Amino acid sequence: MLLKSALENLLPSEKLNLVPKGFEVIGDIAIINIPKSLDGEKYLIAKALVSQRKDVRCVLRKVSKVRGEERVGDFELIFGDRTTTIHRENNCLFHVDIAGTYFSGKLAYERDRIVQEVSNGEDVLVMFCGVGPFLVPIGKNRDVNITGLDMNPVACSLLRKNLAVNGIEAGIVLADGGAPPFRKLFDRIVMPTPYGQDYFLNHAENLLKSGGIVHFYTFKKDFEIDHFKRLLEEKGWEIEFFRDCGNVAPRVKRYVFDLKKP
Repeated sequence: MLLKSALENLLPSEKLNLVPKGFEVIGDIAIINIPKSLDGEKYLIAKALVSQRKDVRCVLRKVSKVRGEERVGDFELIFGDRTTTIHRENNCLFHVDIAGTYFSGKLAYERDRIVQEVSNGEDVLVMFCGVGPFLVPIGKNRDVNITGLDMNPVACSLLRKNLAVNGIEAGIVLADGGAPPFRKLFDRIVMPTPYGQDYFLNHAENLLKSGGIVHFYTFKKDFEIDHFKRLLEEKGWEIEFFRDCGNVAPRVKRYVFDLKKP
């Protein structure tokens, strides 16, 4: 509402009604979905946003959804001169390139929750690890053997930098999650799974010790969730916990399932 308030005297009501209600801030970069119908007003909107958020130095317009194996979307830089930033979360620092990697601050609570679930001495794998938003806080707060897996070379490069800046040791594997080159099994696997790629859960099961836990993130429409829970149980998973992690689209939410392998 603050953004619309800043634009009240600058846009006609029919244009003002099209201004997005919210935006995401990562580090000092704001990401906003400005519709095509507001192309002529995009710079005005960006300037108004920066005037309301003194911590924002750059504004990116989201042009396309995250897609592909490297989970990268398209963005238009409409204010500022870069797509890189440093994001602070849960007492950790993250070097992020919004245009080259996937990162969302919306799972900060979940990332802290997972840290509380992990015990010292575990072998932990983070699939689709990106720049390390799940991996880094685990490695910083627990004495574990932890490995990150991702097939985006930009993400792996930034993860290496984030491990160093946070004083953490971890393995980094640049590979496809469907054919990970591991000979050992893990006590715990964290899976912030890309949209529509639930089949990776089958690969994770093959890497998990008996009695191990998978923290599996998935996207489902509200009417699908009960059926999906039954499918998990039919496949032999024990659902120890699940929760709604918030909307991502009309009637579509991100869910997390803590699944135990018998």
